[in-house]
Amino acid sequence: MAAARAPDRFPTLENASSPTEINNTLLQHFFPSSPAPPLILPAFKELPPLLPAEVFSALRKSSNTSAPGLSGIPYSIWKQVHKANERLLPSLFTPLFTHGYHPLAMKKANGIVLDKPGKPDYGTPASFRIIVLLVTISKILERLSALRLASAAGSLGLLHPN
Repeated sequence: MAAARAPDRFPTLENASSPTEINNTLLQHFFPSSPAPPLILPAFKELPPLLPAEVFSALRKSSNTSAPGLSGIPYSIWKQVHKANERLLPSLFTPLFTHGYHPLAMKKANGIVLDKPGKPDYGTPASFRIIVLLVTISKILERLSALRLASAAGSLGLLHPN
């Protein structure tokens, strides 16, 4: 059995000799430039407010052991907040849905670069993968959006019955 390769402190990439160059190379590979989306979408006044049951459903699917991201607030805290006052989180999220806005502060994340095991050459960005640690409150907002979109798609017959 072959011994596991000890990971380097920094990946060794072609044309990238300093940590800053390595960082820029990996950022360009994993997050290529694209046009910025509009900051504010048209308002959806007919959108019903979020219900405590929707937030509970989103929180129920969240693991207490998941990494909390930059804020350091784990899902277990959000679950306790919702249990203590089930109207608080829906009242925070509903205006974001109504105005189609995802705050920039909720989009900040830490990325951790890991090498893919068993690669013959670790000289290209494709030999690595990135794990993004987004703040938990943002993940809850995204899960609520996904639940709403799935419900709308189902009611409009856009999903295959299987």
